[in-house]
Formats: sequence, C-alpha cells, structure tokens
Amino acid sequence: MANAAKTKANVVPASQWERWAEDGLLAFIPRLDPRFEPPEHLAEWCALIERAGTGEPVRALCSVPIRHFKSETTMCGIVWLLVKDPTMRILVLTHSFDRAKELGKRIRQLAEMAGVGPVFGSNLIDNWSNAQRGGVTVMSAEMSKLGGDVHLLFFDDPLDEHASMVHARRCAVDDTIAHYTARCMRRGKPGAVLGVMSRWHPDDPVGRRLQRSAVKWEYIHRPAIIEDENGNELAFAPNVWPLEALRATRAEWAEQDPTEQRWWAQLMNDPKPVGSSLFRPDPERYETLPPWHFRLVYGCDLAFTQGSHSDYFAICALKIIGTKAYLLESNRVQLTPHMIESACNAFTAKYGPAPIYTYASGPEVGTIKNMRARGLRMVQMKARYNKLVRAEKTIKRWNDGEILVPQNGAWVGGFLHRVELFRGEDRGHDDDEIDALVSAIDGAMGSAVGGVKLIGEAYGGMGQSRPGGESVKRYG
Repeated sequence: MANAAKTKANVVPASQWERWAEDGLLAFIPRLDPRFEPPEHLAEWCALIERAGTGEPVRALCSVPIRHFKSETTMCGIVWLLVKDPTMRILVLTHSFDRAKELGKRIRQLAEMAGVGPVFGSNLIDNWSNAQRGGVTVMSAEMSKLGGDVHLLFFDDPLDEHASMVHARRCAVDDTIAHYTARCMRRGKPGAVLGVMSRWHPDDPVGRRLQRSAVKWEYIHRPAIIEDENGNELAFAPNVWPLEALRATRAEWAEQDPTEQRWWAQLMNDPKPVGSSLFRPDPERYETLPPWHFRLVYGCDLAFTQGSHSDYFAICALKIIGTKAYLLESNRVQLTPHMIESACNAFTAKYGPAPIYTYASGPEVGTIKNMRARGLRMVQMKARYNKLVRAEKTIKRWNDGEILVPQNGAWVGGFLHRVELFRGEDRGHDDDEIDALVSAIDGAMGSAVGGVKLIGEAYGGMGQSRPGGESVKRYG
C-alpha cells in the first residue's frame, strides 16, 4: 500500500487534488481511497468537517454505530483539510499509544497519497510536518504535546471500553480534551474541536459536553436501528449493516449480556449505566413559583473520600410549598473550607437566611462546627445508614412528582445528568448534589432517617417565609 501511495502521489499533481477537494469531502474520499464509496450515511459529519476548514470554531460530536467507517471518514477528512490548507496543524487524540500509532500511520499514508504528507526530517508517526509546515500530531490521553501548535482538534474514541467504566479515567480524559481545546487557536481565533466516538458510558466526553451550557455542541447521534413514522424498524445504513444482520447481532450479544449494555452503547449510541435508574429521567418542571407561603431550606453534602482530590461540596436551595419542593438552584464546588463558606454565603445572600441541613459523621462533624463558628446555620443529621437508604424517600418524592425542577437554568442539564447516574453507592462519584438534595428534603419535610427532631425548641426560629420574604417563627 505504501508503494501504491508513492506512485499515486507522483502521478497525480497537487493541482488535481486541490480541484478534487473543491468537490467536497464526500466526493474526495473515493478519490483518496478507491475502496470506498462516498459515505452518504455520514454526510452530516462530513459537512461539519468542511465547516471546520473554513475557520469556523465548530464544536461538534458524532456517535454512530461501530463499523460504519466513522474513523476512516474522519482520517480522510483530516487529509482533505490539509489539501485545502496545507499550513494547518491538526491534533488527533485517541485512547491509547498503540491506537495513536495506528491512526498516525494511516493519516500519514493518506496525506502522502494526496501530496500533503511529511517532508524529510519531519517525518515521525506521531508528529510530522509537510513542506508548508502544516501537518498532524497524534497522541493518547496520557501523553502530552504541550507547546505544539494546535489549529484544529479531533478526538477519536478517547476512552476504550475499560477506561470508560472508571470515573477517574473519564475525568482525566475530560481534562485532557478541555486542555487542548483551550490551546486550539489560530491567528488569535478559536479553532474547531470535533469528537467522534463509540459510547460506553453516559458520563463520557460526549455526555459531559452535551450537559454544558457555555458552548452549544452540535451532536450527530444515529442508532443502528431506527423506526419510521409507522413504527417499522429500519437499518441506519443498510448498505453497511443490513437490518437482519443487526437483529442477529443483537440476539447473539444478548445471550452473553442479557442487559444488552453492549448493544445500547456500541450500536444504539445510547449507553445505559450499570443497574437501573432510580430517579425518573423526566422530573416535574415549573416555569414560575406559586405565590403562596413557603419555607426556604438548604441542603448540602460534605462527604469526602480519603485521598481523593476530586471531591466536591454541593449545596441546593429549595422552597417548600405544602407537599411540594421547588428546587431553586444546585451548585457544587471543590471541597475546601473557604469554598464551602463562599458557596453557602452566596446562596443565603441570593435567596435569604435559612437552615442548611446535612447528613454527616466522622470528620465532617468538625467541619460543621467550624462552619457554625463562621456564622453558617448548619444543622447536622446523623448519617446512620448508607446513602441509598437515606435517599429512598427523596427518590419516591421525585418519582411522584413532588420535587419540581425549573425549566431553565445553566446548571439544570448537568444536575439532571448526575441524577440519572445516581446508584446510591457509598463510594459513588458525582452524586454530591443528590446527597445535598436528600439532606434538604429530609431536613425540611420531616423524613430524616434516624428520627431527627425538626420542629420544636432546638429548631425554633429557623423560620418559614411568606412570599414577601418576612420570617414566621415555627413552634413545636
């Protein structure tokens, strides 16, 4: 193949490749590799790559079924971009060093075929330059290419099936993508960032970016089997993987994995976390708060894992109106004393003074005493049982529609995403906000596990509010 590549590069002049590139990426791919037809099923992804070539700071994600040529199309797209602008520096990030070498060899081979490949002296697999000083760098998530130019970033399967199930690895890869996204710049303007991957976990780089609000990511999501308007099943790309073959694959996989986790992750691109969802994914919503009397309450979570550097402190604010709890806001910050105090003061300044309920035991008790000395009205509830037991009543209220979430808010998407992932594991990750919600609900609505006294002398003055905000003392 390498000899064929050199022959083709010598036979076809650069001007011809440039003319072929003008016809668009779909038409360019079979020119570059005659084994392939134009991937019409990936036309939307090709269009996004073309937009990236115009200098538009595209933010795009693509999840289509495995074995549908998304990586090969992406690699051809990288070469198409270099033919259009051979001065461009492109970084490709993937899940492992071996995979990075594999992608690097293939991209370099295709670039040589199109006459935009490396020149002598700048011809490494993982980092090469052409005569115009453009080129490609490939790396795994554990590697570093700090200091190199990045005009455009691709991440292609940055997590494999094993790392996808490890929270720390998901966080590390997310940090790496974010770091090189920030470095992706050309002539003082942000460059495009495009991610293509098979999904194993809802909390993967795709899932995380879809929950963020500062930048809107375009998302191409296609399952292997789709339904038409009459409910009939159709294959997403029948010329690539016919419907009957997909059904046979599903049946075969189901014998080994009755939960069909692999099927939903790899072919339907709708990854399911291990275990069933405890909270319903479509909570009750509200547009505006009712103008009735309410009680204001806060809940927080101080729990930390020994030796962890990624723990968060979470706080939420609720208004209790009758049997309904209206979630006003949820936030989480790094678990340090000054951030805890700052977050609590920000919430009380925004919504008003109220008790801050929290389940706590062990070292968290000392933190509560310290925060009380700093003027925060924290109320400890003894954490006698595991978090799943403590969450049961809150889960029931949520599923019964008695906990309402606002329709809008920058924090809402990420919060609901983490609610969906909650499994009640004592060493779980990203469940700080759910623990804070449980504390607030139990503290305010009298269902605290362990029989915490909520009304009476000990809690006198931790008031109820009228719509105008004035305090009404609660009496036992």
